[in-house]
Amino acid sequence: MRPLDLVVVGGGVAGLAAADEAVSQGLAVALFESGLYGGLVSNVGALDGWPAAVSGSELAHGWKDRLAAAGVRFHEEHVEAVRAQGRRRIVKTDRGRYRAKAVVAATGARLRRLGVPGEEALTGRGVSQCAFCDAGFFRDADVAVVGGGDAALQEALHLAGYARSISMIVRGGRLRARPGYGARAAADPKFSFHWNSEVASIEGEGGVEGVTLADGRRLEVSGVFVFIGLEPVTALAGEGAFAAGAARRAGSLAEAVADGQRAAREAAAALRR
Repeated sequence: MRPLDLVVVGGGVAGLAAADEAVSQGLAVALFESGLYGGLVSNVGALDGWPAAVSGSELAHGWKDRLAAAGVRFHEEHVEAVRAQGRRRIVKTDRGRYRAKAVVAATGARLRRLGVPGEEALTGRGVSQCAFCDAGFFRDADVAVVGGGDAALQEALHLAGYARSISMIVRGGRLRARPGYGARAAADPKFSFHWNSEVASIEGEGGVEGVTLADGRRLEVSGVFVFIGLEPVTALAGEGAFAAGAARRAGSLAEAVADGQRAAREAAAALRR
């Protein structure tokens, strides 16, 4: 078996793009992912701005299949650390150790949580971070969506096909989402907007019954969908990794692709020196 030139840690969009770029340059590549291929995008039911109508899961798995056919080795293992050993990198996983000449860390990001009373206890009981997964549970229900960016509006617009009403809780005085999303929400009578507002707590016994805002107002809702941005997953312990995607900085899907390609090119250049 040919020795590994490059290990990519993370099977999100940046990691898949890094593996794609690296294998196109003739490198022997392995990709390690212990969760969902595509990362957060795997929960998106319809990707906007792409040439074909495709879900995040379809994009990720189609990409993975193509890379496997091109020779990328896939390992469903959790990478715990990377350390340098001379000019090599030792990749330690929960199942073993691997050697490679270079590593791209594309460990991705997770959705931020509110950190308010009731959120953790009611997660999965009305608190969600995936409208495309859970909208069907909220038919003819009153729900709240927390956030004002693209993700919050995209998920809220999907919920509009199921819920009776949608209360948008926005920390600022305007939306940060692309204008088209905002215009669609403003034109839909199901939407109401609570500007300059933050959630103080989520209440309910066995399920969400309402949220209390920081100014004391209470909204009677049976679902709360939280989309307030991303935070990077903890970086790999160790040294010698090229960071890519949200492990370096959060951005759009297109930026994640470009950043994964950049990291792979930098790794390939380092191997040629």
